[in-house]
Amino acid sequence: TVFDIIAEGLRVHSVGRSKEERKTMIAEILEKVGLRPEYMFRYPHEFSGGQRQRIGIARSIVLNPSLVICDEPVSALDVSVQAQVINLLEDLKHDFGLTYLFIAHDLAVVKHICDSISVMYLGKIVETAETDSLFNDPLHPYTKGLLSSIPIPNPHLRSVRNREIVKGDIPSPVDPPETCRFVKRCPRAFDRCWKESPSLKEVSEGHFVSCFLYD
Repeated sequence: TVFDIIAEGLRVHSVGRSKEERKTMIAEILEKVGLRPEYMFRYPHEFSGGQRQRIGIARSIVLNPSLVICDEPVSALDVSVQAQVINLLEDLKHDFGLTYLFIAHDLAVVKHICDSISVMYLGKIVETAETDSLFNDPLHPYTKGLLSSIPIPNPHLRSVRNREIVKGDIPSPVDPPETCRFVKRCPRAFDRCWKESPSLKEVSEGHFVSCFLYD
């Protein structure tokens, strides 16, 4: 049941002196995520996808953590439900003083919810900056290609948009290049890129990039 799912963390960490006390804690956390307390006696198959996600959120915050890792928390949800869950996450962040490590590929969601962003390619961070700085002034060629892939609904704007399309095949993540990991697909690669691996350097306040173009 939902009670068992959420209470597992409480039992493992010996939080709550009795089952009744844990019921009270679970009822409170269900209300916090927008679900009725009596839902704790139901089973997951009785809920919609958005409600299940709320149950998962309740399970993750019932122990009052300072950090929550959100790995693709809205990727399997409809757009309208995504908005509800994102708004809930933002409300909980303020109510509980949470920090999120938000992992996602939906750039619109990332821009909306994140204070700072790290862009990864083949398991390595290639650029990190505050959200506005990264979207307004991307530096790494991969970041530029990634942001230019965001669809624009307005056809008039699409026609005048200067896109940087990333071409080529992704190398094997099992055996990535020992040099720059993006070198085989980078339109601006030069000799050094094929010989060395760039480190992450601060090129402006709070804006770091792993690219020899900014040495």
